[in-house]
This record gives sequence, structure tokens and C-alpha cells, in this order.
Amino acid sequence: MLDEEEKKLIDFYTDELFAADEEHKHIETIIFPFCRLYCDVERLSNDPLESKGLGIWYHRSTADCSLRAWGRRQESHQLYNQFHYEVITKFINLDSHIGNQCLLIDCHSFSALPNLLNLNPPQDIDICIGFNEDETRPSNRVIGLVKSYFAQKDYRVGINTPFSNSKTFDVPGGNKYHSMMIEVNKSLYMNEGTLEKTQGFYRLHHHLQELYLMLSAEKL
Repeated sequence: MLDEEEKKLIDFYTDELFAADEEHKHIETIIFPFCRLYCDVERLSNDPLESKGLGIWYHRSTADCSLRAWGRRQESHQLYNQFHYEVITKFINLDSHIGNQCLLIDCHSFSALPNLLNLNPPQDIDICIGFNEDETRPSNRVIGLVKSYFAQKDYRVGINTPFSNSKTFDVPGGNKYHSMMIEVNKSLYMNEGTLEKTQGFYRLHHHLQELYLMLSAEKL
């Protein structure tokens, strides 16, 4: 049974929303099979958010001060390490086929309602594009293409806001890739009160498929 705060933290339906249709045979999809409340593979080991109960293992005190947690710390960290190992292996395999032309799209959603991760969510951003200022940063052309595409579809775009950076993995030297986070406002595709999909889900899914086609034609 999820309480109201927990519902706001979950990336509802993103595994379906961002999933590449069959025509995109060149896209490798990696879906973590557990809810982020049980194990959050986006966190760092020794993440600063651990002190708030929002690290790899989510735990917090409810209104009556009792500890509420999903799973166990040891299990969460085992899953975290296993997932990172499997993704790094995939990167190595991809590198042998396509070299440094790999773009990791880090797919997420964010709540339009105040929540534990964002007390003041912006009311003027539909799509958040995030990236790192290091060797994983996509080219200005690719960043501009993604931003312009969403803007042309009448989405309001934020760059590294309300969230910044993008997921990376410690791939051995010689394996190059770029990383871009795309976070979508849940109000675009679901009702946060009933947790049901809206018609916006299908519109946004279609637009993401078009974006994949555009990116596949670019030199990343």
C-alpha cells in the first residue's frame, strides 16, 4: 500500500512510455525490474540523499515517527551492484559494434506536485533535459536538436532543471558514450490522483518514437 508521498516518487509507466517500438531495432532497452523505493539505481554509493532516507535504499519516518522502508539495505545494495555490472557489460558489447556512437538516454518522470525530492516543482516545465559537463556530454547539436524537437511539439523545456545531470556508468577505458537525461512531467501522461494513464500518454509515446528516429540519423 503506497502512501501519498511514495506515489509521487515512483516513475509510473516510464518503462512503457519510453519503450522503443519494434521498428527501432538498433535501440537496446535496459529496464530495472524493481521500483525505485526498493532500490534506486540512480543514486551514488554514499549518496548525500542517504541522510534523508532517499539513497539507494529508501526509508523514512512517517507522521507517527515509525520507520517505513521497502526491502532491506543489504538486498538493495546487492541489486544495485548487479544492475551496474550488467549495464557495463552491455556497454562493452555495444562498443565492439558501434564504437563511440552510443547515446544513453536516462528516462524518468517528475511529479507536478510538491514531494520529498522537489518541494517546489516548476509549473512551467513539461520536459527536463539533463546532461553532465564531462566527456559524457552530448554535442551542442544533439542537445539543441532534442530541445528544438520538444519545443516544436509545444512542450515547455527545461535544461538541467528541475533536475540536472544524467546517469553514467564506470565503463573501462576506451569505451566511450554520451548520456542524456529526459524527464517528463507526469501531468503530461497520467492522472496523479487516480494513477491512471491519460490520452497524453499515447501522444507523448508517439513523439518519443519520432525523436528516436531523428537521433538515429545523427552523428552522436
